[in-house]
Amino acid sequence: MKTQPTVSVVIPAYNAELWLPFTLQAACNQTLRDIEILVVDDGSRDGTAAVALDHAARDARIRLIQTTNGGVGAARNSGIREARGRFIAPLDADDLWHPDKLEEQVACMEAGGEEMGLVYCWLEKIDATGGVITASFPWEIEGRVLRPLILRNFLGNASVPLFRRSALDEVGLYLEAGEQGGSQGCEDWDLAIRLAEKFTFGLVRRSLVGYRQLEDCMSLQTDWMGQTYEITMDRAKARNPGLDPEVFRWSAGNFYSYLVSKCYVWGNYRGCLDSIFRAVSADPMLVINRKFHAMGLKSVIRLMSGTRGNIPSSGNGSDAALAFLPPGKSAASWSERVQAKRWAAAQSPDEKPDARKRPMIRS
Repeated sequence: MKTQPTVSVVIPAYNAELWLPFTLQAACNQTLRDIEILVVDDGSRDGTAAVALDHAARDARIRLIQTTNGGVGAARNSGIREARGRFIAPLDADDLWHPDKLEEQVACMEAGGEEMGLVYCWLEKIDATGGVITASFPWEIEGRVLRPLILRNFLGNASVPLFRRSALDEVGLYLEAGEQGGSQGCEDWDLAIRLAEKFTFGLVRRSLVGYRQLEDCMSLQTDWMGQTYEITMDRAKARNPGLDPEVFRWSAGNFYSYLVSKCYVWGNYRGCLDSIFRAVSADPMLVINRKFHAMGLKSVIRLMSGTRGNIPSSGNGSDAALAFLPPGKSAASWSERVQAKRWAAAQSPDEKPDARKRPMIRS
């Protein structure tokens, strides 16, 4: 391996032994081979370190970094400080990448020149078994993106962006839990906003990330998410006094509306009701939102009755899988790969993770 690889992949991992093998395989299967893969074990109490070491014995590009538990921002920062690549690619320990992801993003970044600090792509939501839940909702935003990025985190999730290392050196790294009042959840959005203030963003118009949806995901911790969101936006307001205050009001309406739907779908009905209140408080026009009325009423009924709706599961996957379809592959063969192989080399069916097992909430 060259002294300076093209890309450093940084994987923060906390009690991630269930999903990490598939995530590591997705990283190792990148068509861009000139990479290093840094697994940052954030004080796990399960077999995360053993999984990383097992894979490192088979692929010299993988390296394990062990830290005391400090949260996802601290873990990512530990990896970035150890990274040698010209570009940095964060990858959460339960998410997946299409094999072309890094190659296409690096090409876009190099075409954009030094003024480009971040390249993103589109994503698909996948369930615990790897099945596609929804097709992506692609944004077409690139160039100078500060205002639209404050309005909505259109990047989608933390496994999407590719960063230019020199841009991170200029704007700084992720917020850590201590900088967010002990909370976490919007540190990736905060970093993207700081980059958007000084650099352009590029876009690869393909769905190249599988964003795994789990019942114990961080975004269902509405108190945490609300606190870190408010800190992120307070920081953005202080740095950008010339921005119209309405931008931040609409941003809050969008953000809490996202939490409304997320909490309702996953059966967090108290979180759903709390988020409805916060969304309407930020943007009173949302009081006429009929979906809010329906989800709010059903949340009250389910809280009173002690019942719960169905949690998400994959559909037939046929249409959504087309967004991931590599050239020359049939939809059926790609859907099978999504379901059984996790963007990975051929594996036996008995290696599929058990969807009934749940890892602990991400650090």
